[in-house]
Amino acid sequence: MNLSDYLTSQTVRVRIIAENWTDVIDQAGQLLLATGKIEPRYIEAMKAILQKEGAYMVIVPGFALLHARPRDGALGECLSLVTLAKPVYFGNPDNDPVDLAIAFAAGKPNVHIQILAKLAHLLEDTGRLERIRQAVQVQDVLAVVNNAYSD
Repeated sequence: MNLSDYLTSQTVRVRIIAENWTDVIDQAGQLLLATGKIEPRYIEAMKAILQKEGAYMVIVPGFALLHARPRDGALGECLSLVTLAKPVYFGNPDNDPVDLAIAFAAGKPNVHIQILAKLAHLLEDTGRLERIRQAVQVQDVLAVVNNAYSD
């Protein structure tokens, strides 16, 4: 399993316009929904968890890892990635504002560990993250993601 198996031209958007964090979740969630691997309630669950637990999903400066529990409507494994035209605040004083978000769902509880390991590989490379942030076309992002596994 590679991120490039899940991040495709159908699940990546660049420089989206988002008014706030709920808009980011809605847009990233709609990309997941289009894969057929989540139920609509999964999007609402991501918002509810963030409201209840706080902005812990903003895991490093400028980056949010959006998710909910498998039982919240995950039907399978899927990822989406969005970059924002203008950063938005999620409420994390250490890592706001967010300009890059990845949403994911895993239908099986232990599969999310594999997905997180692949994401960690991408996140630890600040050069790749910067190229994703600067991308003006979806294909630019996909080239960075695909190259993450050829090094």
